[in-house]
Amino acid sequence: MKKRFTFQCWNCKKTYTLFKEITKEQVIIVACPYCGKEAVFDPNPYPPKKVVLRGEGDTEQEIEELDLPDILPTHLPSPLGRGAGGEG
Repeated sequence: MKKRFTFQCWNCKKTYTLFKEITKEQVIIVACPYCGKEAVFDPNPYPPKKVVLRGEGDTEQEIEELDLPDILPTHLPSPLGRGAGGEG
């Protein structure tokens, strides 16, 4: 499910929002709209939490959702192009 997330640029430190879907299995590559630098966000350090969705009547559904901070830190992309490493 896509949501609006706030990212902080590793280069200029400004924050910006993007409408993205973030899952545990992917690394997000975005470009800062202020300085134009490519940035990487890795969701792996953030553990999933269980969330209970309640519907009409007695229906409940339990899902896992990443426990992300309000502002997602980014870092410099790896020179190898794998999205890991760099300053952050």
